[in-house]
Amino acid sequence: MQEISFKVSGIYCENCVRKVYKALSTLKGVTDIQIIPNFNEEYAEVRLKCERKIPKEEIEDVISEVSQETPYHEYKVIWVKRRLLFS
Repeated sequence: MQEISFKVSGIYCENCVRKVYKALSTLKGVTDIQIIPNFNEEYAEVRLKCERKIPKEEIEDVISEVSQETPYHEYKVIWVKRRLLFS
């Protein structure tokens, strides 16, 4: 199991959170998604638990696709850390 943490900038409202959540849920192997928004600072902290290693580019691509569908919003991934979890 792998845990991936990162931030997404451009998060202004609950609708932004829902769009990012929906996009991340399309990634194969994701078992849990936690999104903690900070609307004052316009970003959200994201934690994914995954059954497989998901390349950074794959995550960036789904976030980029959502950003292109959302006028006036540009979501961008800011990488924090990666951790392996053993059970």
